[in-house]
Amino acid sequence: MTTLKDLAKTYREDEARLTRQIEALRERSKALTGTKKHTANRNLCCLYEMRRDVRNTAEILENYYTNKSQNRIYHKKTLQNF
Repeated sequence: MTTLKDLAKTYREDEARLTRQIEALRERSKALTGTKKHTANRNLCCLYEMRRDVRNTAEILENYYTNKSQNRIYHKKTLQNF
């Protein structure tokens, strides 16, 4: 059975993999010019966004049961609310 902690660990591993890809592409893009540099920068933006999303998902999974910000944002209506 897979737990939320296991899923979070998988996302953290993906985050590390994306970080390595970003670092490698940044190094390679330093020598590029013109259209190739533009394409490399667009790919970097995509990788940064992917890493941000993976990091946020891992954090949500790690704190799913303890994070107060994950509480529901609606409240059950009662007769007193009318």
